[in-house]
Amino acid sequence: MTELDVALARAVVSRVLKIGLSFPSQESFGRIASAETEEALSRAAVVLDEVSDRNTLSGLTEAVARFRAPSLTISTVGELGQDYDRLFGHTLRGKVCPYETEYGGAHTFQQAQELSDLAGFYLAFGLQPSDTRNERVDHIAHELEFLEFLSLKEAYAFEDDDEDMLAVTRDALKRFVGERLGHFGRAFGRRLHEADTGGFYGGLGGLCATFLSSECKRQGTEVGPEILELRSTEEEDVPMACGTGSTDDPVEEASFEV
Repeated sequence: MTELDVALARAVVSRVLKIGLSFPSQESFGRIASAETEEALSRAAVVLDEVSDRNTLSGLTEAVARFRAPSLTISTVGELGQDYDRLFGHTLRGKVCPYETEYGGAHTFQQAQELSDLAGFYLAFGLQPSDTRNERVDHIAHELEFLEFLSLKEAYAFEDDDEDMLAVTRDALKRFVGERLGHFGRAFGRRLHEADTGGFYGGLGGLCATFLSSECKRQGTEVGPEILELRSTEEEDVPMACGTGSTDDPVEEASFEV
């Protein structure tokens, strides 16, 4: 397997997780349930497992199988939407919270700085969340989309033999996985797996945790914790609200604008 294969495989897994963890639409439901997605995800898992040594064995192939089994029993997008609402709710902190900066010891002002820093990470690559979308920049689906973007950019640098682009992109990958997505995503995935054991989202959570654990090892960063507590809101007087506080319908899929 080449480094180009690994970058493209990482992009595939990131994309499937991004779509699965966004609010389900008829289009996204069709993508997740398609034979093409199943084949691409399975092949990507094999690639990433084959480049892992005994010390970093990812187990992605098994995680994909555990995810695909319940996904085949979902018959309608409405059924998937009900499960999404049950797990993530209509408030900022549902049964499982998908927002990175809601975890850990940060309070309001520190959280605002973290959100600004994350937005700056995206903007450094010319990206910003679409104005038509209604999710914060620290939503798990947004962060997975950025990981997909960086992986595709790495693949492009390989194909174009652009050493400068490759160095910048790889540095961003290592920092983003180690400091952001990889740190909180493993705990998020574990929470989701436990909250929906045997279900579609439970399988997706297990895949997310396994994938991000292996990526931390692949990037040479510390593996994120299995458990992260939600930050305290005792000192905050403002009620929590979903996303940006808009009354628009939930986002169907995370999206950036260039």
